[in-house]
Amino acid sequence: MTASLDFAFAVAGDTIDRDYSYGLFQALAAALPWLAEEPLAGVHPIRGLTACADRLLVGGRTRLVLRLPEPRAADCAGLQGARLELPAPLQVGRYTRRELLPYPVLHSRLVVTGAAEESDFVEDIARATAELEIEAEAIVGRRGELRAGAQRFIGFSLMLHGLSTEDSLRAQQHGIGRHRMLGCGLFVPHKSIAAVGT
Repeated sequence: MTASLDFAFAVAGDTIDRDYSYGLFQALAAALPWLAEEPLAGVHPIRGLTACADRLLVGGRTRLVLRLPEPRAADCAGLQGARLELPAPLQVGRYTRRELLPYPVLHSRLVVTGAAEESDFVEDIARATAELEIEAEAIVGRRGELRAGAQRFIGFSLMLHGLSTEDSLRAQQHGIGRHRMLGCGLFVPHKSIAAVGT
């Protein structure tokens, strides 16, 4: 299967809403019309934001990161120089490519399966990892929610540990659950299982 990469774009701006995910997806889909149809595409939660009153402050280290199959590199290069309205504007700069690293411990800030109760969520995760043929210990963390327009999605943070190299890369490439374009179900490496509750 074609490898996936993370494409990290520098961004500049002032402040954005705390519930920016849906606005970001809409802006990205307008700039990259193929994005919503790419099954392995995902949009990470924006990194490097600082809480500021009821908004989030964009700083010099803020990055917009897209997870995409490697052949999409040339396509996503067109995002450089774009102005995204969330509705607050973000100016997109140059990007760097980052290979996925096969850490034995992965973490996702919010995984949404449709389950609102932890017991049901645990069953969903067991089914999802079995379907992906991933062997790992799963630790469920805090319950959280995501607002997307008038919709509200419930999920939980999730840590997978004890992963083999192949299983770690497979989990990162495919993710687990729904709403990858809103930042859900995307896994990043973590050096310790201690932060599952974060």
